[in-house]
Amino acid sequence: MVTAFASSLHSHRRPVVAAMPAEIDVYNRGELLNRLTALLETASGPVIVDMTETVFCDSAAVHVLVDAQRAAHATGRRIRVAAPHSAVRRVLEICQIDRLMPVYRSLHEAAPHRPAAD
Repeated sequence: MVTAFASSLHSHRRPVVAAMPAEIDVYNRGELLNRLTALLETASGPVIVDMTETVFCDSAAVHVLVDAQRAAHATGRRIRVAAPHSAVRRVLEICQIDRLMPVYRSLHEAAPHRPAAD
């Protein structure tokens, strides 16, 4: 597994984990989307949006995920979301993000067979 926003990434079909901040809102939406889009362009395996540390998100987070999903589809990639915090999962459920991409309760569930970190 490769974690976060590396610029030169060769994951060899291993999951790439993009760690999200504690809060996702209008202030960091653009930066997060740019980083996710860059990962999607370089990753050969699925990209896991790790929201383990995220305790607050609003519609900006939903837009980041929807826009990232569009970019993933365009590049033939897949996105998985790990969102263990109940408040974050609730926002994603209300907005039906789970219809666009799988949402897991933990990072382990999102990447159960991932190799050790590089």
